[in-house]
Amino acid sequence: MAIDCGWDIGGVHLKVACLRSGGASGPRLVRRQEAFEIWRAPGRLAERMSGLLRDLLAEATAGPGGPTTPVRHAVTMTAELSDVFPDRRAGVRAILAACAEALGTAEDAAGPILILGTGGELVPLAEAGEALHRVAAANWAASARLAARLVAASAGPATAGAGLGGPAGQGLLIDVGSTTTDVIPLQDGRADPEGRTDLERLLSGELIYTGLLRTPPSALADRVPFGDGWCRVAPEAFTNMGDVYILLGRIGPGQYTVPAPDGRGHSREECAARLARLVCAEPRDLGSERLGAIAAFLEDRQVERIADAIRQVLSRRPGAAPLAIVAGSGWFLGETAARRAGLKAARLSGFLPALGADWDAVAPAAALAILQAEAHGERDLIPPDPA
Repeated sequence: MAIDCGWDIGGVHLKVACLRSGGASGPRLVRRQEAFEIWRAPGRLAERMSGLLRDLLAEATAGPGGPTTPVRHAVTMTAELSDVFPDRRAGVRAILAACAEALGTAEDAAGPILILGTGGELVPLAEAGEALHRVAAANWAASARLAARLVAASAGPATAGAGLGGPAGQGLLIDVGSTTTDVIPLQDGRADPEGRTDLERLLSGELIYTGLLRTPPSALADRVPFGDGWCRVAPEAFTNMGDVYILLGRIGPGQYTVPAPDGRGHSREECAARLARLVCAEPRDLGSERLGAIAAFLEDRQVERIADAIRQVLSRRPGAAPLAIVAGSGWFLGETAARRAGLKAARLSGFLPALGADWDAVAPAAALAILQAEAHGERDLIPPDPA
């Protein structure tokens, strides 16, 4: 048996998924998402990765089968954009160095640590250091590569009876994370984006800087409903969309995985206090009905922001009627936006139920683990590659 670990190193989260495969009991995927704001302590990245790996390997090897070797690692990143680094090249180098320190034992046991490129390729860490532009902000490529494979096989059991269809092999991945959303076209079993860099993807609509938790509401609306009228908002760092989704009951406190703007907790009362400050008020000034109306309006604005990007991407594909594959911690926003844009939607994790529910909350990390295991001979995890 072997364990394949996929890492997604972001600016505010560390995400890792470890897939144990090759045993009689079938594959087992364990995952973890841990808050880590890299700008606060970039020098602690390797330490945090080591601790996270130790805990997750203990979970992955528990139960039937016992200890498992070898352990292989594949990594993707977006944290290089953090302004703690003077530029992206410095950010990539720092992250690669942390990976070498934290995961270096894998070099002897299971071959080189692999780094994801924007073309979906996995390159050895040493090679990645010579081509920094290939590995920066590439995490979308892992999720898109896996989703494309699943869309290409969507006539199979995964979508039977679900009323899902469209041109063969065609679809969109909509991955809504804590900070950003990816909208990636899929064609004939491959990701088919117009852009590869963040700038190109922002231009094409394939990257939207809006997410489940960290987006400031003032980035979505400059005024909110207030009784029969409208109230301008204060564009300060008082609140974020995580507060909105707690109040609407879309997520629980355990899913609010980033620090709150005021450093306080994630209870409904604390979230209400922060959201009320958007209009320079307190919850008792507004009342629960008015505060709820503000929250519902902001959710609608965020869904529309994502739907608008979907329409932009589809505008370059006249006549397409693709299936939307939704993923990420904010998958439900992607689902609503896809339907608003006229698409049918299915959740990524539903295509591989043997790996458990909700594994697509860390879609890039999980996809890396799955794809790497397949590359090492695990052929029964996902449908055959059309190529």
